[in-house]
Amino acid sequence: MYILISTILVVIMGVFVKLGNTCLFASTEQWINHNNPSKYLEIVNSWFWVIVLITSLQLTIGFNVLIQSFALSWMTFLGGLLLGFGAYINKACAVGTISRIGDGNFNYLFTPIGMLISIFVFYHLPVSRPQQITETSVVTLYPVSFFIVSLVSIVFLLIYFSSKNKDLHISKKLLVVPTTVVSICFVLLLLINSPWSYTQVICDFALNNLMNETENLFLFFIFFLAVIIAGFYMGSFKLTRFKLKAVISCFFGGVLIGWGSQLIIGSHDSITLYGFPLLLTSSVIAMLINLITIAGCIKYFR
Repeated sequence: MYILISTILVVIMGVFVKLGNTCLFASTEQWINHNNPSKYLEIVNSWFWVIVLITSLQLTIGFNVLIQSFALSWMTFLGGLLLGFGAYINKACAVGTISRIGDGNFNYLFTPIGMLISIFVFYHLPVSRPQQITETSVVTLYPVSFFIVSLVSIVFLLIYFSSKNKDLHISKKLLVVPTTVVSICFVLLLLINSPWSYTQVICDFALNNLMNETENLFLFFIFFLAVIIAGFYMGSFKLTRFKLKAVISCFFGGVLIGWGSQLIIGSHDSITLYGFPLLLTSSVIAMLINLITIAGCIKYFR
């Protein structure tokens, strides 16, 4: 039953990741070059949904999140920089990479390959690693306050996005922002097992640390398949020829993203849907450094 429910959730998540086409790099570029913050607001929307859902579960069924994080150190800052530079070189963050693959640009398959290799190499080098800790989230300490603030914020965001899509019926307005559905699926996966992300599967595979290799790899490939099918459905799927320059950029972007993900708790997808909304210290710092790095690169290295 677990694998069936997980498969359904992962498929839905993959479809809506493609439909939303949300990416930290693309969102930053859109804001800087076109003065349009809409994509950023979609990401903010996902944060509030995660908070509302987790606090709701905590208040109703007593669900407690066991929060694994890394202690704040110089490695947190380096991790944020590497994620930012990696996203800029790759021209997409870890989430945006998925959307590019769903468009038929298989050059981006070299991004997860680069991540896989860099994580494997990193853990076989004689270098310091961040200290893992169990952190208490301020969100779970004050669930009522964060639930109310997040719910009000979601209503305002819903009004904002609905006003830009006035032709939609009320029943469809909640789906105006695909990150809503992605967040719901993510929290449900957290409820039945643990935070699931495709980058974590890559990490576990690189470290030969898959608790159930068959199930997790199955979900990984189902996720990618759902994204590609969604690309076909949207009419955006168009095979792109392999180009050496693109392959190199994607590979080295993936290498930096993979290395950075080992210095904080997860890659772009994990800190966006888990670390940042739960206000984990190292994730918040890493996310801010990541965004500043991406913005600086876009602005000064066009």
